[in-house]
Amino acid sequence: MRFFYFFLMFALISCGVSKKSISKKKTTPLEKNLKKDSDKFEPITFNNIIISSKVNLQINQQFLTFDLTSRIDFGSQILLSGNIFLPIFKILIQSEKVFGYDRINREYFETSIVELNDRFNLNLGLNEIQNILIGNPLFSLDKIRNYNKSIVKEGILFEYDTKAFSGSFLFDNSMKNLIRQSIIHKDSQSSIVLSYLGKFLNNDHDIPSIISARVKYGNNLINLNIKNRSRYLDKGFKFTYKVPKGYSIIKI
Repeated sequence: MRFFYFFLMFALISCGVSKKSISKKKTTPLEKNLKKDSDKFEPITFNNIIISSKVNLQINQQFLTFDLTSRIDFGSQILLSGNIFLPIFKILIQSEKVFGYDRINREYFETSIVELNDRFNLNLGLNEIQNILIGNPLFSLDKIRNYNKSIVKEGILFEYDTKAFSGSFLFDNSMKNLIRQSIIHKDSQSSIVLSYLGKFLNNDHDIPSIISARVKYGNNLINLNIKNRSRYLDKGFKFTYKVPKGYSIIKI
Protein backbone atom coordinates (compact mmCIF):
# COMPACT_ATOMS: atom_id res chain seq x y z
CA MET A 1 0.00 0.00 0.00
CA ARG A 2 2.97 2.35 0.00
CA PHE A 3 2.08 3.42 -3.53
CA PHE A 4 -1.36 4.52 -2.28
CA TYR A 5 0.36 6.69 0.33
CA PHE A 6 2.56 7.97 -2.50
CA PHE A 7 -0.48 9.07 -4.50
CA LEU A 8 -2.08 10.69 -1.48
CA MET A 9 1.06 12.60 -0.58
CA PHE A 10 1.57 13.66 -4.20
CA ALA A 11 -1.98 14.98 -4.34
CA LEU A 12 -1.23 16.98 -1.21
CA ILE A 13 2.08 18.19 -2.64
CA SER A 14 0.48 19.25 -5.92
CA CYS A 15 -2.26 21.13 -4.11
CA GLY A 16 0.24 22.62 -1.71
CA VAL A 17 2.34 24.08 -4.50
CA SER A 18 -0.69 25.79 -5.96
CA LYS A 19 -1.92 27.02 -2.61
CA LYS A 20 1.41 28.51 -1.69
CA SER A 21 1.89 30.20 -5.04
CA ILE A 22 -1.48 31.95 -5.02
CA SER A 23 -1.52 32.87 -1.35
CA LYS A 24 -3.39 36.08 -0.65
CA LYS A 25 -0.23 37.30 1.05
CA LYS A 26 1.46 37.45 -2.36
CA THR A 27 -1.34 38.48 -4.69
CA THR A 28 -4.32 40.79 -4.86
CA PRO A 29 -7.49 39.24 -6.34
CA LEU A 30 -9.03 41.13 -9.24
CA GLU A 31 -12.52 41.42 -7.87
CA LYS A 32 -13.69 43.08 -11.10
CA ASN A 33 -13.12 39.75 -12.83
CA LEU A 34 -15.60 38.06 -10.49
CA LYS A 35 -18.41 40.59 -10.31
CA LYS A 36 -20.66 38.70 -12.71
CA ASP A 37 -22.80 35.93 -11.23
CA SER A 38 -21.87 33.85 -14.27
CA ASP A 39 -18.27 33.83 -13.01
CA LYS A 40 -19.27 32.55 -9.59
CA PHE A 41 -19.08 28.87 -8.70
CA GLU A 42 -20.97 27.84 -5.58
CA PRO A 43 -18.88 25.14 -3.84
CA ILE A 44 -20.44 22.05 -2.34
CA THR A 45 -20.78 22.36 1.44
CA PHE A 46 -22.04 20.12 4.25
CA ASN A 47 -21.45 19.42 7.92
CA ASN A 48 -20.26 15.86 7.37
CA ILE A 49 -20.51 13.15 4.75
CA ILE A 50 -19.79 9.45 4.28
CA ILE A 51 -18.91 8.35 0.72
CA SER A 52 -18.68 4.71 -0.38
CA SER A 53 -16.59 4.18 -3.53
CA LYS A 54 -14.94 1.62 -5.80
CA VAL A 55 -11.34 2.58 -6.60
CA ASN A 56 -9.09 1.47 -9.47
CA LEU A 57 -5.50 2.58 -8.96
CA GLN A 58 -2.54 2.21 -11.31
CA ILE A 59 0.97 3.41 -10.50
CA ASN A 60 3.29 2.56 -13.40
CA GLN A 61 2.85 -1.23 -13.75
CA GLN A 62 1.21 -1.78 -10.37
CA PHE A 63 -2.57 -2.19 -10.22
CA LEU A 64 -4.98 -2.34 -7.30
CA THR A 65 -8.78 -2.35 -7.00
CA PHE A 66 -10.39 -1.80 -3.62
CA ASP A 67 -13.42 -0.37 -1.85
CA LEU A 68 -12.96 3.03 -0.22
CA THR A 69 -15.02 4.66 2.51
CA SER A 70 -14.38 8.38 3.00
CA ARG A 71 -15.65 10.01 6.17
CA ILE A 72 -15.38 13.79 6.03
CA ASP A 73 -16.08 16.21 8.86
CA PHE A 74 -16.09 19.42 6.83
CA GLY A 75 -12.89 21.40 7.37
CA SER A 76 -11.90 19.30 10.40
CA GLN A 77 -10.79 15.76 9.53
CA ILE A 78 -10.97 13.02 6.90
CA LEU A 79 -10.82 9.26 7.50
CA LEU A 80 -10.10 7.04 4.46
CA SER A 81 -10.68 3.29 4.90
CA GLY A 82 -9.73 0.75 2.21
CA ASN A 83 -11.09 -2.78 1.93
CA ILE A 84 -10.48 -5.83 -0.27
CA PHE A 85 -12.95 -8.26 1.32
CA LEU A 86 -11.22 -7.34 4.60
CA PRO A 87 -9.87 -3.96 5.82
CA ILE A 88 -6.43 -3.20 4.35
CA PHE A 89 -5.62 0.39 5.36
CA LYS A 90 -6.76 3.53 7.10
CA ILE A 91 -5.53 7.10 6.66
CA LEU A 92 -6.63 9.84 9.05
CA ILE A 93 -6.04 13.46 7.98
CA GLN A 94 -6.57 16.13 10.59
CA SER A 95 -5.96 19.87 10.51
CA GLU A 96 -2.43 19.41 11.89
CA LYS A 97 -1.64 15.66 11.70
CA VAL A 98 -1.71 12.76 9.22
CA PHE A 99 -1.80 9.11 10.34
CA GLY A 100 -2.05 5.83 8.46
CA TYR A 101 -1.58 2.08 8.71
CA ASP A 102 -1.39 -0.81 6.26
CA ARG A 103 -2.65 -4.25 7.32
CA ILE A 104 -0.95 -6.06 4.42
CA ASN A 105 2.59 -5.06 5.37
CA ARG A 106 1.77 -4.42 9.06
CA GLU A 107 3.17 -0.88 8.91
CA TYR A 108 2.03 2.54 10.05
CA PHE A 109 3.11 6.18 9.79
CA GLU A 110 2.58 9.36 11.74
CA THR A 111 3.47 12.83 10.50
CA SER A 112 2.31 16.41 10.75
CA ILE A 113 1.16 18.95 8.22
CA VAL A 114 3.99 21.20 9.42
CA GLU A 115 6.55 18.41 8.87
CA LEU A 116 5.26 17.83 5.34
CA ASN A 117 5.35 21.56 4.68
CA ASP A 118 8.93 21.79 5.90
CA ARG A 119 10.07 18.67 4.06
CA PHE A 120 8.66 19.72 0.69
CA ASN A 121 8.69 23.52 1.18
CA LEU A 122 4.91 23.74 0.86
CA ASN A 123 1.85 25.29 2.43
CA LEU A 124 -0.92 22.67 2.49
CA GLY A 125 -3.81 21.42 4.56
CA LEU A 126 -6.65 18.91 4.52
CA ASN A 127 -9.02 21.18 2.55
CA GLU A 128 -7.40 20.25 -0.78
CA ILE A 129 -8.02 16.51 -0.28
CA GLN A 130 -11.56 17.35 0.80
CA ASN A 131 -12.09 19.38 -2.38
CA ILE A 132 -10.73 16.54 -4.55
CA LEU A 133 -13.16 14.06 -3.00
CA ILE A 134 -16.29 16.20 -3.30
CA GLY A 135 -15.66 17.93 -6.64
CA ASN A 136 -14.81 21.46 -5.56
CA PRO A 137 -12.02 23.55 -7.10
CA LEU A 138 -8.74 23.13 -5.24
CA PHE A 139 -8.91 26.85 -4.48
CA SER A 140 -11.29 29.70 -5.20
CA LEU A 141 -11.01 31.65 -8.44
CA ASP A 142 -10.96 34.92 -6.50
CA LYS A 143 -7.55 33.93 -5.12
CA ILE A 144 -6.02 34.11 -8.60
CA ARG A 145 -4.49 37.47 -9.49
CA ASN A 146 -5.10 37.06 -13.21
CA TYR A 147 -6.67 34.49 -15.51
CA ASN A 148 -8.02 34.08 -19.02
CA LYS A 149 -11.65 33.11 -19.45
CA SER A 150 -12.93 31.55 -22.67
CA ILE A 151 -15.99 29.72 -23.93
CA VAL A 152 -15.11 26.28 -25.29
CA LYS A 153 -17.14 23.36 -26.58
CA GLU A 154 -17.26 21.67 -23.16
CA GLY A 155 -18.17 24.81 -21.19
CA ILE A 156 -16.35 27.75 -19.56
CA LEU A 157 -12.57 27.51 -19.27
CA PHE A 158 -10.42 29.52 -16.84
CA GLU A 159 -6.65 29.35 -17.42
CA TYR A 160 -3.97 30.91 -15.23
CA ASP A 161 -0.20 31.15 -15.40
CA THR A 162 2.40 32.16 -12.82
CA LYS A 163 6.18 32.00 -12.60
CA ALA A 164 6.06 28.61 -10.84
CA PHE A 165 3.06 26.83 -12.35
CA SER A 166 0.12 26.91 -14.74
CA GLY A 167 -3.34 25.45 -14.44
CA SER A 168 -6.96 25.52 -15.48
CA PHE A 169 -10.55 25.02 -14.34
CA LEU A 170 -13.27 23.84 -16.73
CA PHE A 171 -16.89 24.39 -15.65
CA ASP A 172 -20.16 23.64 -17.42
CA ASN A 173 -21.95 26.51 -19.15
CA SER A 174 -24.02 27.30 -16.06
CA MET A 175 -20.96 27.42 -13.74
CA LYS A 176 -22.72 24.92 -11.48
CA ASN A 177 -20.49 21.90 -12.09
CA LEU A 178 -16.71 21.53 -12.18
CA ILE A 179 -15.76 19.26 -15.09
CA ARG A 180 -11.96 19.29 -14.88
CA GLN A 181 -9.09 21.01 -13.11
CA SER A 182 -5.34 20.75 -13.60
CA ILE A 183 -2.00 22.00 -12.28
CA ILE A 184 1.43 21.77 -13.95
CA HIS A 185 4.57 22.62 -12.00
CA LYS A 186 6.87 24.28 -14.52
CA ASP A 187 10.30 23.35 -13.14
CA SER A 188 9.61 19.66 -12.54
CA GLN A 189 6.82 19.24 -15.14
CA SER A 190 4.90 17.33 -12.47
CA SER A 191 1.18 17.54 -13.11
CA ILE A 192 -2.18 16.46 -11.80
CA VAL A 193 -5.42 16.44 -13.84
CA LEU A 194 -8.71 15.80 -12.04
CA SER A 195 -11.89 15.06 -14.01
CA TYR A 196 -15.44 14.77 -12.69
CA LEU A 197 -18.51 13.10 -14.21
CA GLY A 198 -22.14 12.92 -13.16
CA LYS A 199 -23.93 13.87 -9.95
CA PHE A 200 -25.84 11.92 -7.33
CA LEU A 201 -29.63 12.21 -7.67
CA ASN A 202 -29.07 14.44 -10.75
CA ASN A 203 -28.62 17.31 -8.31
CA ASP A 204 -26.16 19.99 -9.48
CA HIS A 205 -25.21 20.71 -5.88
CA ASP A 206 -23.98 17.21 -5.03
CA ILE A 207 -20.78 15.18 -5.17
CA PRO A 208 -19.63 13.71 -8.51
CA SER A 209 -20.47 10.13 -9.46
CA ILE A 210 -16.98 9.53 -10.91
CA ILE A 211 -13.62 11.15 -10.13
CA SER A 212 -10.59 10.46 -12.33
CA ALA A 213 -7.05 11.59 -11.60
CA ARG A 214 -3.97 11.42 -13.80
CA VAL A 215 -0.69 12.27 -12.12
CA LYS A 216 2.78 12.61 -13.65
CA TYR A 217 5.68 12.87 -11.22
CA GLY A 218 9.21 12.34 -12.51
CA ASN A 219 9.14 8.98 -14.29
CA ASN A 220 5.99 7.90 -12.48
CA LEU A 221 2.53 7.83 -14.06
CA ILE A 222 -0.47 7.40 -11.78
CA ASN A 223 -4.07 6.80 -12.88
CA LEU A 224 -6.83 6.80 -10.29
CA ASN A 225 -10.54 6.20 -10.90
CA ILE A 226 -13.05 6.61 -8.06
CA LYS A 227 -16.65 5.54 -8.69
CA ASN A 228 -18.88 6.81 -5.90
CA ARG A 229 -21.66 4.33 -5.12
CA SER A 230 -23.44 5.98 -2.19
CA ARG A 231 -23.23 8.98 0.08
CA TYR A 232 -24.86 10.00 3.33
CA LEU A 233 -25.02 13.65 4.35
CA ASP A 234 -25.04 15.17 7.82
CA LYS A 235 -25.27 11.92 9.77
CA GLY A 236 -23.38 11.43 13.01
CA PHE A 237 -20.44 9.01 12.86
CA LYS A 238 -17.18 8.27 14.63
CA PHE A 239 -13.63 8.65 13.33
CA THR A 240 -12.34 5.36 14.69
CA TYR A 241 -8.59 5.03 14.21
CA LYS A 242 -6.24 2.76 16.18
CA VAL A 243 -3.02 1.14 14.97
CA PRO A 244 -3.08 -2.64 15.64
CA LYS A 245 -0.38 -4.04 17.91
CA GLY A 246 2.90 -5.27 16.43
CA TYR A 247 3.05 -2.86 13.47
CA SER A 248 6.32 -1.20 12.40
CA ILE A 249 6.58 2.54 11.88
CA ILE A 250 7.69 3.80 8.44
CA LYS A 251 8.57 7.13 6.83
CA ILE A 252 6.59 8.34 3.83
